Amino acid sequence: MKRMDRKRKAREIDKRLVKAFGMRLPQERRDVIHELVHAVLSQNTSRRNYNLAYARLIEEFPTVEQLAAAPVGRIERAIKPGGLSRQKSAAIKEILSRIADERGDLSLEFVRDLKVTEAREWLTSLPGVGPKTASVVLMFADGRKVLPVDTHVLRTSKRIGLIDSRATAEKAQEILEEIVPPAIRPRMHLNLVELGREVCHARNPAHEICPVNMLCDYFALGKNL
Repeated sequence: MKRMDRKRKAREIDKRLVKAFGMRLPQERRDVIHELVHAVLSQNTSRRNYNLAYARLIEEFPTVEQLAAAPVGRIERAIKPGGLSRQKSAAIKEILSRIADERGDLSLEFVRDLKVTEAREWLTSLPGVGPKTASVVLMFADGRKVLPVDTHVLRTSKRIGLIDSRATAEKAQEILEEIVPPAIRPRMHLNLVELGREVCHARNPAHEICPVNMLCDYFALGKNL
């Protein structure tokens, strides 16, 4: 499909998803470093689990300085409900150590003054922080007009036909940010995530209740897996 066709399709998809889900970014934002910790906890787990892990972590370590000084074992115990607690606790500890070493303090507020490309480059230089995590942080903490690509966004955008079926997550982010206008990128992300969670499951997608089924290449081909 030509890029212009994909742009028109993206706008129509957005309209239908807004009608179905109406997602908006939360008005209250965390500081950048807490958003990064939250994003690390969100990797490869459910929303309920990572929010519980984050709440327990903040209860145990109210300040980022306390978190950075804590033994990795205590961090692991605090975030256990989120899954992969050993890996994530080690990543959080290493990230905070790297920030302190490179910046001289425990703050990432300086990224607000960077261009998106520069901010992404700096964040992805941290251990365990990929393009999706970096974009999530920029979108939620600083209101940047980016479109993070997680497993739900990648699956739904491929099935709908907004990106090529073989596109990687990194390539998908590049394509989607090219065809989706900046003003609607954050809500498109949220709505594609919701579509993937509630309707467009990895197996047995619920085509009959999908708000974009008549625009979906996958549905048009009669696929169910």
